[in-house]
Amino acid sequence: MGSLWVKATGVLVLVILALGAALVYTSGQRDLATLQAEHEQGRADILQQHQQWQRQQIRTLNESLAERDRTLSAIANDISASTAALEQLGERDAEARDWLDSGLPSGVADWVRELQQQTRTNAVRMPRSPGALNQ
Repeated sequence: MGSLWVKATGVLVLVILALGAALVYTSGQRDLATLQAEHEQGRADILQQHQQWQRQQIRTLNESLAERDRTLSAIANDISASTAALEQLGERDAEARDWLDSGLPSGVADWVRELQQQTRTNAVRMPRSPGALNQ
């Protein structure tokens, strides 16, 4: 009976050790899962903040583009109004009509080309002299 008792005690000790090891393993796994969940939550928070920033950037861009469209529309309306006014002026005034039908003064075409080029200081070039437009 003594050897059965030793065997039973040995089995009981092994079972207790196995349960202890399983408990330690389970506790370690739980702690690891908790750390992973906290890490993933931190990443999710960062991603949400970045997404909010991107949405704000999109709103700002949309507002800027809408303002640009309004400005371009106003410019187009001004150009149309100026063109219509010039056409009406040419229809009513013979001298203005003759001037509008004539070609550009010789210096104007060169000056317009110069306006399209930038100097070393990024400033727009001005005509060489006031008389250059009337030549």
